[in-house]
Amino acid sequence: MKVARMATVAGPHVCVVEGDQVLDLCLAACEAGMDWIAPLFRDLRLFLAADEAARSAASQLVRASRNRFVPLGSVKLLAPIENGSRILAHVVNYDDHGAEGKLIPPEQPFFFTKLPGTTVAHGDPIADHSFGEKVDYEVELAVVIGRGGRDIAESDAYQHVAGYTICNDISYRGLQANEAARTLTGRYGQNWVQGKSLDHSCPLGPAIALSDELPDPYPLRIICRVNGEIRQDASTAQMIYKVPKLLASISRAMTLNPGDIISTGTPAGCAVADGRYLRSGDLVECEIEGIGILSNPVILHSS
Repeated sequence: MKVARMATVAGPHVCVVEGDQVLDLCLAACEAGMDWIAPLFRDLRLFLAADEAARSAASQLVRASRNRFVPLGSVKLLAPIENGSRILAHVVNYDDHGAEGKLIPPEQPFFFTKLPGTTVAHGDPIADHSFGEKVDYEVELAVVIGRGGRDIAESDAYQHVAGYTICNDISYRGLQANEAARTLTGRYGQNWVQGKSLDHSCPLGPAIALSDELPDPYPLRIICRVNGEIRQDASTAQMIYKVPKLLASISRAMTLNPGDIISTGTPAGCAVADGRYLRSGDLVECEIEGIGILSNPVILHSS
């Protein structure tokens, strides 16, 4: 099953996505006389935390509501993350991306955050900020947490995974590398905050492939296209640190909550390698086998 968040006049609802059709689970529950379960479909975190109970209810509604599906093009999908959930992203996790960026992969998992305000839904614009420079794309497999926890063992990691979505970790390389004041990098490291977390710099979605739909994230083909041209083309099997290691590492003394996102790093082919950075008017498409296509235009934002 694939689920997403959709905009409605009553606020965001959880929906099921089947091909080019969508079912509003909250509306379907109310129309089926199951008002008591409708709140489960108004907050993605509640749905994910309810795990098998939510999936079972959703499956029941899908079977009973075939005539209530509507065309995907008639609704607006929102980014599959609720306010208050976190995006935790891994640095170099593919050897070839490290090579193109002249970076040595970390000796152990190493994370940064994408802050609130970065999230962009499928179809919405990525910001080419005049403040930022060298706007780069990074297609990444993103893990969606279902069962919360802390100090998660690698052997238990998949029990905490609700499913997977797509993240485009937009990076402003000029800021990230402190190009305006290069001495800063030597003193304090890269500028992870402004280099990674300007407004509208994290497309996410379009849907979550739940673990029953996608039980194994390896190997999956992972692609990024800019204006139809393939720039990145790899397999998730090439990751240095796989999902169990990432979850075990980031959850040490840090509690993961339902709805949190762990973005797992990008393969080679980014603009940092050849200088073909994004410009206003470009269209970026990130695709991962079994999940779908996340498509976003690039527009110029003055700062």
